[in-house]
Amino acid sequence: MKRALDGLFLFALGAYVVTGALVTPFHGDESTQIYMSRDFAYLFLLGQPERVRYSEPPLNATEQHLRLLNGVVNKYAIGAAWALAGFAPDELNEQWDWGADWSYNHTNGHAPSADLLRVSRWPSAQFLVVGLLAVFALAEKTGGRAAAWIAALLYALHPALLLNGRRAMMEGSLIAFTALAALTAMYWLERRGRQAWGWATVFGLCAGLAVASKHTAALAIVPIGLGALGFALYRGRSEGARKAGARIGQMALAGLIAALVFLALNPAWWSDPFGRAADVLRLRSELLDGQTAAFGGFAGLPDAFAGFARQAFAPVPQYFEVAGWGEWLAPQITAYEASGLAGVTAAWLWALAALILGGAGFVALLRGPGRTEARWIVGLWLLSALAAALLLTPIEWQRYYLPVYPPLMAVMGVGGAWLGQGFFAKARTTDHAKDAKDI
Repeated sequence: MKRALDGLFLFALGAYVVTGALVTPFHGDESTQIYMSRDFAYLFLLGQPERVRYSEPPLNATEQHLRLLNGVVNKYAIGAAWALAGFAPDELNEQWDWGADWSYNHTNGHAPSADLLRVSRWPSAQFLVVGLLAVFALAEKTGGRAAAWIAALLYALHPALLLNGRRAMMEGSLIAFTALAALTAMYWLERRGRQAWGWATVFGLCAGLAVASKHTAALAIVPIGLGALGFALYRGRSEGARKAGARIGQMALAGLIAALVFLALNPAWWSDPFGRAADVLRLRSELLDGQTAAFGGFAGLPDAFAGFARQAFAPVPQYFEVAGWGEWLAPQITAYEASGLAGVTAAWLWALAALILGGAGFVALLRGPGRTEARWIVGLWLLSALAAALLLTPIEWQRYYLPVYPPLMAVMGVGGAWLGQGFFAKARTTDHAKDAKDI
């Protein structure tokens, strides 16, 4: 009966997440992701894999630049979605032109049709639901069923997760596979023998898909993998060198699988993986430098910390980053917020919840309840996400802080359950004392 209720609860939250994709305000990067989904056509519909491989000079400079700079999972999923819906490759839009205005892009083929946009959003929204399920499972392992319900509810009502995860962009798959990687790392820690080898394999698959979704997933995947290995070796330090070697071998297998999955999904890397990695680092550095030059980055560490605190703990939906979009998106924003599908948008409420539930959750991770392996993975995931957001984010763009939210929701769920258990335990003690006094 309990599992049936859990299923109904998660189904309702998942339906809420997915339904909101129909009214989410548009972002220009959605055009670019849909434009990039023609790689799916090159590989699987047109039989032209050479169009996706790296070449010098490039067959198409724009496509090759975007292919190196961005993840691939979302664009393949978009391609599969529009192909199943009956769209043809020649119906795809061009890349969004950030040097032109809204009218130009919509009248010159740089914006998708309403039907194409709707279809292209389904994969990301569904990935967001996968992340919801993974966070539910992690919170349950860490703090029990009440923690899972609280974490899932917070996740499904988080305005920044909903806004960015529903769009036809990379964030949905990034969240899903990073959360799955954390969950499978926890299962790996719990298992021994053949089962541990199996979970190491699954962790490698999820890790590879996470980094293939968006390269910055490595900032969470590497700490989770190394931290899980370190924990396993510390806990098993009295078990002998053979078992320690097995643990190291399992995580090495996971790393190998992750690398192979990433390479298999990125034909542009096949000819020279190390050269492409250097290209990606250079291109991403140039991108961030260009963004901070154009839009203004943080003036220093205090400014960065203030932006981090706002976005991590008191988020206000950031519908756009470029001046002028407020006027263009005003009708869409009004309709979205009036729909009841935008989640809880009160920043002060999230700040209060982060302070109370997050603080309690941090204490609960140190003191219990829940399984030690789960508490370790969730805590490690949150700390790595917080550190990356604070130290490596040069500009206050909300989607760059998105990796913080799933582990934070899990910790807040654990905190809420821990506080609730303490309150009810105290209430029962008080009632028993009153009963004894009456007797």
